[in-house]
Amino acid sequence: MQNPKFNPVFNAYLIYIGVAIASGGVALYTPLIVSETGQHFSGFWAASILFGLNLGRVIGSYLGGKYSTLANYPWSVSGNILLEGVALYCMAFLPQAWMLALFALLAGLGSGLSFPGLKNYLLKLRELDQSSLFSRLAFAIRIGLVGGYLTASWVPHDSLNLVFLIVLITFIAYGIFMLVAMRSIAEHEQQYLSQQTLSGQTGTSTSAIYATDRVASPAQVTKLPLLFYLSNAVFWCFAVQPMIGFSLHIPKFTPEIPVSTPFWLGALVIIFFQIPVSKRAIRTRDHFLFLQIGYACLFASFALMVGLPHSAAAVIASAALLSFGQVFYGPSLDVLTARFANKVSADTGKLMSQQMLYQSMGSMIGSLTGGVLFDLAQRWHWPRLNWLLLAIASLVMVLLSHRKIPDLYRNTGKN
Repeated sequence: MQNPKFNPVFNAYLIYIGVAIASGGVALYTPLIVSETGQHFSGFWAASILFGLNLGRVIGSYLGGKYSTLANYPWSVSGNILLEGVALYCMAFLPQAWMLALFALLAGLGSGLSFPGLKNYLLKLRELDQSSLFSRLAFAIRIGLVGGYLTASWVPHDSLNLVFLIVLITFIAYGIFMLVAMRSIAEHEQQYLSQQTLSGQTGTSTSAIYATDRVASPAQVTKLPLLFYLSNAVFWCFAVQPMIGFSLHIPKFTPEIPVSTPFWLGALVIIFFQIPVSKRAIRTRDHFLFLQIGYACLFASFALMVGLPHSAAAVIASAALLSFGQVFYGPSLDVLTARFANKVSADTGKLMSQQMLYQSMGSMIGSLTGGVLFDLAQRWHWPRLNWLLLAIASLVMVLLSHRKIPDLYRNTGKN
């Protein structure tokens, strides 16, 4: 008999609160350290911090996919969260830019190792709907980002020691919340599997349809199609453009609006629309439709900038469309990955690690290419160039998301 005291909703919200707190810490330090590094060193070294952070996430996601124990045990997940917090705190005391990039890489390593484990434990809450789990996770992240941006407006920018002390505290709190939730979930999971073994259940029941730890037979183990992962990488490569593209575009072409406008607007759009939109996707084909809509929103966002690069209203509308793309795309990709793992009885933690690997690779490449494309557009005196290239690439992904990617997904894992 399962533990009657186990409350899946309570444990889910422990995770959400921890994620929101840590996201607030990320939003607090990122613009400040990038700005300070750009002023004291150069734009290249400022970009190297974001590059190092995402490179660390790529390495961490790769290791998490190869060594599943890094994502399957509460203490290992919380330890990686603490690694990220300590690495970030050390950045307040580093005198050289290359040191900042190195410790950003360490922080990214902790993030890349811990986040797939977080998703893995959320998926063990079989009593809760997968779509709602991931949409609420995205909601918690955005709530934290808004809180972090608000905090950054009154924290003294000349005191990075204070900033990174706050960041360390947020990650310690995140690790504690996660540890409490994961230990409770792990205990419940063990009882559940013991009950299944004692009752001799071998078929697939409604209560077991979301199981994530079943051992697969050699004939069933498979991987998601490469194009599915590449789609994730390309999407997030485009989605990070506000960090670079808008930040460079607004001061030069639309100085009448604050440079922070896309960040605030994007966070608010996701906060208000993430859960209502995600609830509308139930069937697998609904989630594939949402992937296509996500890319269509990116295309519309970039096309608007191509048509009206000097319009402040166009920038605002473009930022909103970009955020709607994330609203549709992110949670649906998580659900499709989880359902695929269930279909082929694969290790969900490994698949989530692979998914984050490609997402981090996309963000890493996007953070660098965003600045390069902007520089090329200025050098060739064609401010539409970077947006035009992004719009064309997004349109190609809309077409691939319509038929090619769904067909590959459905045909993979068949016996």
